[in-house]
Formats: sequence, structure tokens, C-alpha cells
Amino acid sequence: MPLPRSLLFVLRFSSFVFPLSLSSSPLPAPHSPLLASPLSPLLASPHSPLPAPHSSPPRPNLLVILADDIGIGDTGFSGSKDVATPNIDRLAREGAVFTAGYVTAPVCSPSRAGYLSGRYQQRFGHEFNPPGGGRQGSPGLPTSVKLLPARLKEVGYRTAIVGKWHLGQTQEFHPLARGFDEQPLGFLGSQRNYLGESKGPAQTLQKDGKPAEAKGYLTDQFGDEGAAFITRQKGGKQPWFLWMAFNASHTPLEATEAYLARVPKSVSADRRTVVAMTLALDDNVGKLLKALEASGQAKDTVVVFTSDNGAAQSSRASNLGLRGWKTTTFEGGIRSAMAVRWPGKIPAGLSLAAPTTTLDLAATYLELASGKVPSDLDGRGLAAALTKGAPLDPERPIFWRMGDVWAVRKGDWKLLCSKDRGGPGGSPLTLLVNLKDDPAERTDLSAKNPAKRKELEAAYQVWTATLAAPLWKESEGRPPLNQSGAGRPR
Repeated sequence: MPLPRSLLFVLRFSSFVFPLSLSSSPLPAPHSPLLASPLSPLLASPHSPLPAPHSSPPRPNLLVILADDIGIGDTGFSGSKDVATPNIDRLAREGAVFTAGYVTAPVCSPSRAGYLSGRYQQRFGHEFNPPGGGRQGSPGLPTSVKLLPARLKEVGYRTAIVGKWHLGQTQEFHPLARGFDEQPLGFLGSQRNYLGESKGPAQTLQKDGKPAEAKGYLTDQFGDEGAAFITRQKGGKQPWFLWMAFNASHTPLEATEAYLARVPKSVSADRRTVVAMTLALDDNVGKLLKALEASGQAKDTVVVFTSDNGAAQSSRASNLGLRGWKTTTFEGGIRSAMAVRWPGKIPAGLSLAAPTTTLDLAATYLELASGKVPSDLDGRGLAAALTKGAPLDPERPIFWRMGDVWAVRKGDWKLLCSKDRGGPGGSPLTLLVNLKDDPAERTDLSAKNPAKRKELEAAYQVWTATLAAPLWKESEGRPPLNQSGAGRPR
């Protein structure tokens, strides 16, 4: 006897229980993640049940803003004394701030490799900035490594990159070959002029892999393209991911007269240009936020701001007295201003003190997009901590390694070691500090706390045994990384 069409079944999906009528089973809404997924035809086949309507919340858009070479003293919310950054600060005010935010490397390319892969970049040999000037055969982020955009595409996201790449300059390493659907505007190398054209394939502006024209001030042009991408997504059925990688305030130090005129007179002469560049960065973050609001997408978008490493000493960026600079594993090289906003989901004014890295941010993007953190990632998902106040384990260890220089932080304790440099007269360096009591890392507590030093050394040895050998040599002839903060900026 056939079952009555009005008979109700119980469909279990995730942690929810829904009644489903065979006579009127509703299809997912047009914006549903199901319809945006390439697996939709399989999931909607007559041999497998449709998921219940509204069984999980809509997935947010992901706007990831990455600054370049700015320190915690260069944004208002993280303590700047002389730079007004109202748009960046708005993200912090309306969302959450990580007061112990870290990157995975104190230089550009390895830091980006870690962030975009969600894995410690040493696991696949991307330990240093890659050498080469875009010539055929120059190395880049190994193609065997799956990146965030590729993972997000698999679950239905539209993906785009605007700005700096610095993860390989030949065809196989191009962003469009690594999971990005669009490249509205960008360049492949480590730096380029802000005004006018730059020579060389690594500095040439591109749109979807083809040469593009420089128009005006580069930071403004990147902001315009990012805002235009956001506007084009209005009413779309796919969630999207935009990797908004400004090169501000990386060298060369260049600013327009209009931005220079806005720098307060109290700012020292050697810092005026980098402050002007940071004002431009903030203005263009404002463009992105306005585009979200004008297109009605603000409430559906997670916006994250951070930098790729600490302040560059050569540009006179500010670390607010932290020891070291870019290229070092002192706090001044690896600490970053970090804020995230999701209106209506993340409480305004939230502050998280547990040490957090860009690996955790990457894990969280996939957690929000797919409901889980892939098992091969090194970060932890932050969704529950951000939206529900769930605690984060402050004792989870975090590691850094660049050649013979390494560091580990666990709780308030941090151990830094260098085999043959960083100490007085270039001698080996070992420094054990309690960051709660000594955030400037001035006092070595190794002799007073041998057990803690041994504990952190053991944790590091376990971690480093899991890593690959570097794929290329450090610096390729440049001065070595110097723990005092000197050396060629990169």
C-alpha cells in the first residue's frame, strides 16, 4: 500500500530536526549554500534527500584586508599616537580585536603563504622570500598546496584577489591558477611604485593576467577595484571571498601631495610619508565598507583586517616600543593589529586576549563557509569564540622558524633562539621572556626558569621535526636576518 502523500517524515540535518512533507517539500532559498555549490546536482538527485530549509545559517561573504609592513603603532585601535585611521578603527569598534594577534613569519611572502594555505608555510618549504625576478623557473608557493580560494570555490564561493601577490611570478604560480576566479587588478612581485608605471614583469599591473594601466595613486586604484568587485556581487547567489592585499605601506615610500597635506604637523619629518600612505590605506578601507553598505551586503559579510608582518624599520613605521622590526622574531616583527567585524553576529567591542594567528583566521573562514575546519590545517576555528563567547585555550603553543632563528610562545611565555646571531657581537641568542610582565622582551629569564625553557624547547623540537626542508636559500645573497632589527627590508 503506498504511503499517503501527507505523511510527515522527520529529517535530521546537523543538530536540527525538521518535519518534511512529501507533498510540499520546499526547495532551498536562492541564496542557499546548496545552490551555490558545485555538488548541488548530486545533492539534489532523487537518490538523496534534500536538506531541510534553513537548517544552517547562510554563509557569509569574506572580505580579507591585508596591509603591508605596518606595525601596531600605525592604526588607532592598536595604539597609534599619530595616525588617525577611523575606517580601520571602525572594524575594531563594531567587532572584535585580538590583542595578541600574530602572523606566521616576519617577512612578506612566507607570511602570505601561511595565511592563504592555513598551514605553517615551513611544512611545504616556503620558509623564506622566494628569489628571482619573474624569470621562467623562479620558485613560488608549491602548486601541490591547496589555498583558501581553491577550498572556498569547492563549497560555492566566488573568489577574487586585488593587490599584491608575492607567491610566485610565473604562470603555474599565478593567482588565477591557484583558485582565484578574478584578478580585478594586482601585481605579482613584492613591491612596485605607487605613482606611475614600474618596469619588469613582477611589477607590471595586471587584470586577469593581462597588462593593465596605472591610473593615479596605486592605493586608491586598488580601493576602487575592490569596491567595484563588491558592488558587482549585489544580488548574487554566490557568497564571495575577496583577498584585498594592499601593498601600503611597503617601500617605496610615495604619497600624493593631498595625502601629505593631511599629516599632522606634530609627526616627525622622517615619518610623514609613511603616515600619509597609511591615511590612504584607511581611506580605501572606507571605500570598501561604503560599498558593502550601499550594496546591502554589510550584514552578510565578515571583514578582517591585519598586516603581513610587523613594522619595517626602514619606512619608519611604528611598533610602539616593541623590540625588533620586520625580519625578526621579536614581537616587533610578528605581532600585528588584528580586528574582525560581522554585524549582528560578533558583539561590538569584543576583545580576545588568547594568542591568535593568521592560521586561525584561515581556519575560521573555512569553518564559516563549510561548517568545519579541514583536518590538515594548523589553525583553530574562532567562530564560537567570536559569536558565542566560547573560551580559547591560551596555552596553545605558536611557533616560528626562519633558518637558524626560531621562537615559540605558550601562554605568557616566549622563547627565542638563534644559533649564530642576535646576541651581543653577533653571538648566539637565547631569550626566555614573560610577555605579560615584559612585553618589550628586555629581560632574559632562562637562568631563573630552566624548567620553562626546557618545556618550550621540547615543544619546538616536536614541531620542527614535522617540517620540510626550505625549498630555497635564505635571502639569496642579501644580508642575514638580524634579531636586532637591522638588515635589508623585504
